Amino acid sequence: MKDTLKYLIWGGIYAVLIIPLIVASGMFFPYITGKAFAFRIIIEIILGLWLILIIKDKEFRPKWSWVMGTVSIFTFILLIADLNAVAPYKAFWSNYERMEGLVTFLHLLAYFFVISSMLNTEKLWLWFLRANLVMGFIMAVTSISEGLRNNIVRFAGPLGNPIYISVYFMFIFFFTLIVMYKDVLVKNLIEWKMFKKVFANVLFYVYSIVAVLSLFVVYRTSRGALLGVIGGIFIGAILIAIFEKEKKVIKHLAISGVIAVILIVLTFLSVRSSSFVQNNSTLKRFAEISWSNVNGQARQLVWPMALKGFQEKPILGWGQEGFNYVFNKYYDPGMYGQEAWFDRAHNAPLDFLVAGGILGFLSYLSLFGGALYLLWFRKNVLSITERSLITGLLAGYLFQAIFVFDNLVSYIMFFTTLAYVHSHLVESKKMDPKSSKQQVPGYLSVFVQNEEYQNYILIPGVVILIALSFWFVNVPAMSANQTLIQALGLIQSGRAEDGLKSLKTALAYGSLGDSEIREQLLSYTPNIVKQAEIDQKTKQAFVELTYNEIQNQIDRVPADARYQILMGSFLNSVGNPMKALPYIKEAVALSPNKQAMRFELVQSLYALGKSAEAMSEAKSAYELDKRFEQAKTIYKATIENEMKVNPKFKVEGEKLLKELGE
Repeated sequence: MKDTLKYLIWGGIYAVLIIPLIVASGMFFPYITGKAFAFRIIIEIILGLWLILIIKDKEFRPKWSWVMGTVSIFTFILLIADLNAVAPYKAFWSNYERMEGLVTFLHLLAYFFVISSMLNTEKLWLWFLRANLVMGFIMAVTSISEGLRNNIVRFAGPLGNPIYISVYFMFIFFFTLIVMYKDVLVKNLIEWKMFKKVFANVLFYVYSIVAVLSLFVVYRTSRGALLGVIGGIFIGAILIAIFEKEKKVIKHLAISGVIAVILIVLTFLSVRSSSFVQNNSTLKRFAEISWSNVNGQARQLVWPMALKGFQEKPILGWGQEGFNYVFNKYYDPGMYGQEAWFDRAHNAPLDFLVAGGILGFLSYLSLFGGALYLLWFRKNVLSITERSLITGLLAGYLFQAIFVFDNLVSYIMFFTTLAYVHSHLVESKKMDPKSSKQQVPGYLSVFVQNEEYQNYILIPGVVILIALSFWFVNVPAMSANQTLIQALGLIQSGRAEDGLKSLKTALAYGSLGDSEIREQLLSYTPNIVKQAEIDQKTKQAFVELTYNEIQNQIDRVPADARYQILMGSFLNSVGNPMKALPYIKEAVALSPNKQAMRFELVQSLYALGKSAEAMSEAKSAYELDKRFEQAKTIYKATIENEMKVNPKFKVEGEKLLKELGE
């Protein structure tokens, strides 16, 4: 049984490598949900098998390290923060668009424990890293061919987002360097005269191809990730140059690498204004990097909002998925030209500062600190070169995280790296007989000593636990997702009544997808109401279902300005401005600096014949940021309308219009 369990778990670990390739075309948010559900199911299965195995075989029981401690503390802090979140349900489950929340981090914690315990030898880790490179090669070919075929400047590949795929290939690139070192260089590059052995090794060319493809994808996707790779190489090379004492050839290569990076950066800076750079869409994006760049503008405004949110809840934050509350409350009117809704700060450390307060922020940084501590201040079996490369990877990953937010695939790669560091410290411990005695807690010792207890209590208990986890964690959300897709297909094909039934079925699952289903109702119902070929009964049923479900969502998250304004906008669209008014006013109260909220309020007030109030709200929206042309246009329109309905206002109105014209 032990051998069977081992191979099943190893098979599950290798199955995780396929997740980046999964695109669930039959699901809502196909690039996100399919990967997340696959990861959760795989982890739940191998976790159950691992729990059985560690009772039967002490070789695969977890061993303590500071990395394991920081990963566990980080997850625990998120748990406490999410229990105290402004929206606990969403903090735990997230939504289809992100598929994160505490449930994902619990699965990542389980993944860390399983992989770090099961890949407990250098040979096992090398094969796993090689398998990563195989998948990386497939991903690179897929992404590059798709991008070149469709003339896409920034590749997205099976991850559906250039930022997501760039981080994945950052890890693949550094994994390639590590495997190149272990499989080729360390064996064949002891002296300069042995270089011919390196070039005679076919693996050198295989790994070089993977490394070049990885760099090319990063180059064509994300500036932050490419700068992270360059910085990581630079830091790794410096560390090798300083600390490598035995392998002189590697040391000299590292020094050459440092010089090469400096020369490349200086050369690019000197030609950044040249026609060659300016005429290349990718190079031009790098040349435009600056704090005042348009893309940086959103971050300039969003990051201060995140800091204000932290100041309000400094200890445990707002809980995961709570940034939208901060964004609404501390909205900067200067963001009028950006996206209407931000649910991330586009800065991973800041995201954890908001989600978990100072404790969440420090526990996130401790993941890096714990790994670096094990690499450089504890005895382990990793060479100086390996430690330097991993340090460069961690530095590059953290650097690019300052400008983006993470996703499931990048988290998997990050936790894999942490497990790699942890496992190699464990190997050094195994050399010490005093530290190799792995005991189990006393209350579990009865299972270790009694095989009947294992077979008749432990195994059935684990099977039941995993079955329940699979059912409650995955089935409702997966079923609701697929039913939602079916419902939207029915509506789009003209079968509105059947679509309505499917939407009700999707909602009946009571899953993490409820908010998405409700927002789709908001999107489709106003159009259905306008269609003459749909009978009045069906239209009314859509209106009633939409109203009731958005009210249910508001009852769940009453302080979320998004659903207040969406409800108000919906009621305006179906001709009920009186009912819409209190929802819109609540949205304005929750997000007083957001012009779009006041625009909707102006519409309701107009419809109710309250032109003076409408003009007052339009003026307030305009004065939030007078550069906003739409706000100016709406304000002018309200002035002109007030002049028509109120002759006494004509003189003052003309004066205001003149001021606006100037």
